[in-house]
Amino acid sequence: MGAGLVARVAEVVALDRLRADAAAGNGSVALLTGEAGIGKTTVVEEAVARSSAAGTTVLTGRADPDEGAPAFWPWSRLLDCDVPGLTPALLDTGDTAEAPAAARFRVMQATVRALRTAAAGSAGGLLLVLEDLHWADPGSLTLLGMLAREIADSPLLVLATARMFPAEVPGARVLALAPWDQAAVAAYLTHVSAAPVHSSWPPVIHRLGGGNPLYTRELARLLTVDDRLRRAAGSVEIPDGLLRVVSRRFTTLQPATHDLLGLAAALGTDVDLTVLTRLATGETRPRPTGPSRTEVQPTELLLTEAIDAGLLAEDPWAPARLRFTHELVREARYAELSRAERIDAHARIAAALTEAGARADEIARHRVRAAVGDESRRAAREACEAAARAAARALDHRAAAAWLGQALDLFPADPWLRLARAEAVCRDGRLGVAVADCNAIMEVAEAERRPDLAVAAALVVRGFGGQVAHTLVRLCERALALEPDVTDGTMAQLLAHHAYLLVEIGAHARAEPISRRAMSLAEGSGEPDAMAAAVHARHEVLDLTLATEEILDLARRSCDLAAAGGRVEAELWGRLWRLDALLTLGDITGFDAETAALAVLAERIGWPVARWHVLRTRAARFLLAGRISAAEETSAEAFALSGTFEDQPARELHAAFRAGLAVFTGYLPEWPSGLAAALITFGSEPIAVAQIGRLAQLGDDRVVGAECARILRDMLPGLPPDSRRGFVQITTGEIAVWLGDADLAEDVYTRSLPMAGRYLNTVTACHGAVDRSLGVMAAAFGDRDAAERHLTTAITMEERLGAAPFAASAFLAYARTLVKTDPRRSRQQAGKALLIARRLGLNATASAAAELTRDDLTAREREIVTLAAEGLANRVIAERLHISERTVETHVRNALAKLGVANRTQLAAHLRAGTQYQH
Repeated sequence: MGAGLVARVAEVVALDRLRADAAAGNGSVALLTGEAGIGKTTVVEEAVARSSAAGTTVLTGRADPDEGAPAFWPWSRLLDCDVPGLTPALLDTGDTAEAPAAARFRVMQATVRALRTAAAGSAGGLLLVLEDLHWADPGSLTLLGMLAREIADSPLLVLATARMFPAEVPGARVLALAPWDQAAVAAYLTHVSAAPVHSSWPPVIHRLGGGNPLYTRELARLLTVDDRLRRAAGSVEIPDGLLRVVSRRFTTLQPATHDLLGLAAALGTDVDLTVLTRLATGETRPRPTGPSRTEVQPTELLLTEAIDAGLLAEDPWAPARLRFTHELVREARYAELSRAERIDAHARIAAALTEAGARADEIARHRVRAAVGDESRRAAREACEAAARAAARALDHRAAAAWLGQALDLFPADPWLRLARAEAVCRDGRLGVAVADCNAIMEVAEAERRPDLAVAAALVVRGFGGQVAHTLVRLCERALALEPDVTDGTMAQLLAHHAYLLVEIGAHARAEPISRRAMSLAEGSGEPDAMAAAVHARHEVLDLTLATEEILDLARRSCDLAAAGGRVEAELWGRLWRLDALLTLGDITGFDAETAALAVLAERIGWPVARWHVLRTRAARFLLAGRISAAEETSAEAFALSGTFEDQPARELHAAFRAGLAVFTGYLPEWPSGLAAALITFGSEPIAVAQIGRLAQLGDDRVVGAECARILRDMLPGLPPDSRRGFVQITTGEIAVWLGDADLAEDVYTRSLPMAGRYLNTVTACHGAVDRSLGVMAAAFGDRDAAERHLTTAITMEERLGAAPFAASAFLAYARTLVKTDPRRSRQQAGKALLIARRLGLNATASAAAELTRDDLTAREREIVTLAAEGLANRVIAERLHISERTVETHVRNALAKLGVANRTQLAAHLRAGTQYQH
């Protein structure tokens, strides 16, 4: 079946069965119904083709809309054929003295007998096709009913089509063709498009065409010309030809109904009957009269005509509303309105909706379309601002920005209106638009010497860094250059924002004194918003691993200030700081509670960036729990969501998280231009150099690794005290160990020793207990006691946290330090790492641990020692596995030697050490 038969398989199958029944002598009538363009002819053509292929004789006739068509016209056309005994003359009453009714009855009876005889004489039976019977004369419909009563025992199938049958046909099987649903529209687009169809198109085309196949085909033809279906959906300019096709459906309406549909089209696809009735009866203003108008009829009668014509549809569950059967029907009628008629209709509708207390967005839509003069433009602006406020309350920030954009189109020179739009698009995550608006406002402020406006523009986009940071720094500096005479609280906010941005671009030395001044002004002002901004700036100049308690205090203050001042971004940042601090301290219970609180906040404010943070937090938790696949999937989901907002460093943060996963999985994230090229591009940023060095270590690229070590050695003394310093230092030390640079390892060890007892875990990336890295560094420069102390501490910390992957890493690191001095203990620690890694699917860790255990257990040895660890005797094991006791004992001894344990008690403890992490 072709594309035209999308969602019509059931009807074709039903007709196949009816034809087969007819061929067996059980005739019937099938009525195919549906609106114009619904696909009746397509189904008929398929049924005819299949019937002909099966040997059935097919005769066709069609009713004519022309009022001059003679009686029985569709039947006459059908009988004009080569089948013996069938001829149009059968329906000729001739010149007779009979009463007209009697003559018509006589010829219809003769026709029925002739059709039955012809069907009986046809090897495959007869299929009679009668199309468009909504235009048929009464005699044709009577003949159909007469035949329907006489063909139950005849090899005859009648297939008739009509939009709606004007008379009941006895015993007929009705096949009503419904509009395509969205899935059917998608299937059709996929079938006709040479390129993949973007997922946003099916709902758009379904809305426009209402699922009508004809309209869908026309829209698809329009969109495939320019290959638009492969790109995201946009506005569709309906071709005039299609609108003219749809407009033909209005020609049978009386003028009053036609006029009423014009008002309904201006109202929209869904029509409020209360509003429409008020408009139609002239309650909003006197209705114009003239010779072109017919006598006013009750609105209900006019609506009934439109419903019967298939232009409007009812919903029995919402009787106060009607809807256009297709968006194309509404657009076709709307296109017929003149400019003056459209403006008048929208003005009247807006007045009626306002009086009825309708939604703000409904009123705004009509106010904008009626905005032609000063008064109507002001009314439209007020309506748009009201709609924006309502959308913001509903957390629909994109809609709020759109309404403010509509108002801005009416008053493009109003900087405060542009400022409101900038704030809305910022909440929606479209930072590029927000920054562009702020730049435009700043130009006005500088030209007119308006410092208050400049400060407002500089403070719109807050809490974001990445690519927009440099532009935002410049906005702050331009505002400060105007020497604004503002309150201490406002100045504190501006300075705090400036300090935060300076940290983002790496200018920590400049940021520190500015942040101190911001805090002083904020504390003096006592304003919650100012304090929240100053707290944020202070946080940016603190080292997470060394100032964890202070950061927790700042997080608490930020959340408290958010509650007092109403700035939800202060709560968002406070909760994110607290999450990182709790991970650093290893408070997993507190972390889980804070994650739940963050999810509640994200749901409440509806910001995409907040939902992104929730997903990142969950991914980190999955990693700590050893659920690697879930961590990967959730991180990918977060990265996909980041595409809905702009200029946040989502790509870099996603790469950092994936690099942390690679330690366990062995799957290295690719740097688009290669590590060497990346180092040239980002060689001045400590965090980037450390990340590149870590990836080089994972990929064993010693050339890039050595260059990273050289750069990081020079950077170490000047690293600013921020949340990145711990990661940069520890990574530098691990690279030094990998490259065999004992001096650099010892230098980093000394600098990092104050971080002992903490975890290098954040929402961005998790690396486990700092003590593990300290132990590896200590072993590299020869301090065995320190190495032992740090590594055993790290194992204890990971066990307490329940961080299975990092417990495996700690066991593995410990095993590596013991290879030369205590091979037996090395194998024992590596065995523990191996058991955890295998159960969790940590491929890279398992591979490294297996290498250290040398002779790994065979499958049979693993089977036997598992049973032995459960306390089963050799005899029981032998019986269960159908082997000898001596074989059991041999395998147990071999396994004990390989695993580096002395007896079965130690073996059981060894296995428990591996299995306790599997959940």
